Amino acid sequence: MGVDHAPPGGDTRTSRCHGRHTRDGAIRRMHARRWSLLLMLPWLLLAAPVLAGGTPDEKAERRASDARALVEKAVSHLARNDVNSRHAAIIELEQATQLEPDEVDYELLLGRCYYAAGYVRAAQRRFERVVDLAPSDPAGHFGMGEVQRRDWLKFLDTTSLNRAVDEFATAARLDSGMVEAWLMLSSMRIESHDTTGAAAAALRALSAAPDRAETQLAVAATQWRLGEVAEADSRFRAAIPRLPANVRERFDDIAPLASEADTALYNHLPPARRAEFARRFWAEHDPDLATPENEAQLEYWSRVTQAYFLYYNARHREWDERGEVYVRYGPPEKLDYNPIGTYLYSQIGDSRLRYPMNVLIWDYPSLGMTVELQDRVLSEYYLLPIAKGYDPDPRPEPDSLAKLAAVSTHQLRGVFPALPPRALPVRMQGEVAHFEGPEGPRFWAALEAESEPGDSLRAEMVVMDSTEHEVMRTSRALAPSACEAGRFRVADFAGELPPGQYRVGLSVRAGARRGSERIELTVPRADSTLALSDVVVTCGVPIVMGPVVRLDPNPLARVPADAPLSAYFEIYGLEPGTDGESRFQYVYTIKSRARDARVWLQRALSPRPATPSVEISRVESNEGGLRRQFVTLPASELPPPGRYRLEIVVHDLVSGRDATASADFTRLSPGS
Repeated sequence: MGVDHAPPGGDTRTSRCHGRHTRDGAIRRMHARRWSLLLMLPWLLLAAPVLAGGTPDEKAERRASDARALVEKAVSHLARNDVNSRHAAIIELEQATQLEPDEVDYELLLGRCYYAAGYVRAAQRRFERVVDLAPSDPAGHFGMGEVQRRDWLKFLDTTSLNRAVDEFATAARLDSGMVEAWLMLSSMRIESHDTTGAAAAALRALSAAPDRAETQLAVAATQWRLGEVAEADSRFRAAIPRLPANVRERFDDIAPLASEADTALYNHLPPARRAEFARRFWAEHDPDLATPENEAQLEYWSRVTQAYFLYYNARHREWDERGEVYVRYGPPEKLDYNPIGTYLYSQIGDSRLRYPMNVLIWDYPSLGMTVELQDRVLSEYYLLPIAKGYDPDPRPEPDSLAKLAAVSTHQLRGVFPALPPRALPVRMQGEVAHFEGPEGPRFWAALEAESEPGDSLRAEMVVMDSTEHEVMRTSRALAPSACEAGRFRVADFAGELPPGQYRVGLSVRAGARRGSERIELTVPRADSTLALSDVVVTCGVPIVMGPVVRLDPNPLARVPADAPLSAYFEIYGLEPGTDGESRFQYVYTIKSRARDARVWLQRALSPRPATPSVEISRVESNEGGLRRQFVTLPASELPPPGRYRLEIVVHDLVSGRDATASADFTRLSPGS
């Protein structure tokens, strides 16, 4: 029905009345419809279940069916394993959890999807929901453990670390067969410095899955940290070959530790020769050549195991720079996340645009080294800084490293302790010297170790050739030192070696106490020209028994304040004169080796007087070309206490040739 309008120029009053009558009719019709609806209400209430889709049970079944269909679609999307499919799966799972908010499995699956996609807080809420709905479900606690573990790795908050330990422990307690929970618990306990607890968790993982290589790794790493060296070595060697190829490469790869030249050579070798190259690399850096295990390699494998559990991305088959630094230098002694004062922006190329980033600071004060790691795309993937004026690759300070009992690889790209964990150090010092014998070159090695009453220290010596193969091994008990019998015990060894380069390993052990040292030895090729052996500072005058000379070891070359300086060396190739005798002149010079530790300005403004040198010269005659020479200088002729060098020059008066040798020693102050 249309609406009437007043004609132009018509009576406006008539128009208003006509409009009022029209509105009144509309109001009457509206009231009539309302009364009709009220009369039909009882019938609508009776028919509501049918109109709405069924009874409450039928509606619940329909929601459950729709939720199952959504989850099935989400699972099929997840199987495609791409970003768009994962995003679609998350949307479908969100809808499913809205339809079925109390379904634990749906909440758990959505939480895992959130976690994999990097939505950590959303994942945490879902895992918390799972724990609320099913407190005894281990999967919810495991998910919470993963979230807290990720928080610890990102923010370095010890609260997150402790909560991760608690959640993984709860999951493992609720399901003792959950291997992943035991493995994560073991690695987190290592981070919280609970080695005993980590070992217990690793053993439970091994019990749950004895044939799985990762459980073997976890046990081996904790055995090493507990000082069970032989057991760790055996288990590592059994587990590593059974790992997937991409993981096994991490244990076999020496590139993080090797110099650029070594890495280039290694990469150009055929596979058959790479194994030999790696064997020689590890043998060269073995801290204790006398033991059947390589302590540096075991420490490296232990670090790789922990870096694998902490930083390895299975999807990308790699870890970021955190893993690289960890395997080279071990865990940082101090660490900080976005510390105050750190510049938190990155610049790409020559662009003036700045992008926010996160920064980790790993501090190694014992190595004199601080490492900066940057997450430049806020993805928790850390890299070294981009630098033009310096090399950002971390290196320890040589002076700091010299104070440690440690072994470093080429170019200081890796550092390993000289002793295994929980070993008690024995203070020891070794020395080697070469001489010429009637059958060819000979060498002499000695060590001195601090001892206590009742000690049963035993010494072992190993000689490795230039190919890092063992050519000699012998051992013996230590005897009281002729220098200071109440405090030191000594042992010495001798043997014949052909000319070449060698590494001599000296080791002492008594239960958990042990010490070791590696010394390079060059055995020169003998000829008929004038030459001197090494100079050995001894305790007292050497004993000569025919062709055998007995030297009392004094590896630290200490000379008591009231004792003479005693040293021994040999002269070879003296040329006889017409009468059959050789004649030579020798000059002994003692020079100070003391360093003025003051700053350069103090040294310049107030120079300390130089310690005067001591020089002694004599002319001797000898039968034949070999001379065994003893040096004995009484205490009254020696300079004051300090560090000195004994320099020897021998001049053959017949041939006119010269030969030189030297040895350092320390003259002690009275009462020291």
